[in-house]
Amino acid sequence: MAIPYSKKQLIQRIMQHVTNGFPDDDFSISENEMLLYIDAGIPYVLKGQMFENAKVFNVFEIPEAYLITYLITPLTQYTPTNEWMGNLPQTPLALPTGYNITDAYISQDGLGRGQSIFFTKTKRVPYRNNMPKPSGVFARINGQTIYLQSYNGMSLLNQNLYVEMPISRTDDIDAPMVLPDDAIQALFDYVCLKIKDRYGMPKDVVVDNIGAGNKSS
Repeated sequence: MAIPYSKKQLIQRIMQHVTNGFPDDDFSISENEMLLYIDAGIPYVLKGQMFENAKVFNVFEIPEAYLITYLITPLTQYTPTNEWMGNLPQTPLALPTGYNITDAYISQDGLGRGQSIFFTKTKRVPYRNNMPKPSGVFARINGQTIYLQSYNGMSLLNQNLYVEMPISRTDDIDAPMVLPDDAIQALFDYVCLKIKDRYGMPKDVVVDNIGAGNKSS
């Protein structure tokens, strides 16, 4: 079994690279700051690989190595609209509908996988509500919340919602990253570049307690 690769390990690799293997007190970038760079870099690398794959296969799709299925429970009923709602693990990435969430379905324990859910763009919900709908469950996304509405008379009470989507964050810095091996180097290069740009910013390193002088002169 392969050794899991965590964000903690990536951070240590970046620190050793940027500091030539010897991090010291002068290295002012914290783990939390590098974590922000990593979380921002994963979608950047993901989209780059999507476009590269599209050049080869002429199909724009999420590489399977980025996908993970989450159990979203419990679902609670939103009384004003008679919808059911649940909290996603994170706000979906800025990808078109069908790519930010690649699959979602309702299932009951012991009864197997149910029918996949139909996703509707939030801005099209008012228009679609005036159109005939096929039997099934429809969903819309609002931030980190998913709203579900059934059009076949099925209640979603005590139902399990499974959502498959690409993510950029993890619950724990030591948790394995959902990232293919061929993307790790690209992510490493991206974060190192951001850190070097930060260190390359001009700054006053002279500590002489003397004022800056007359700015108008």
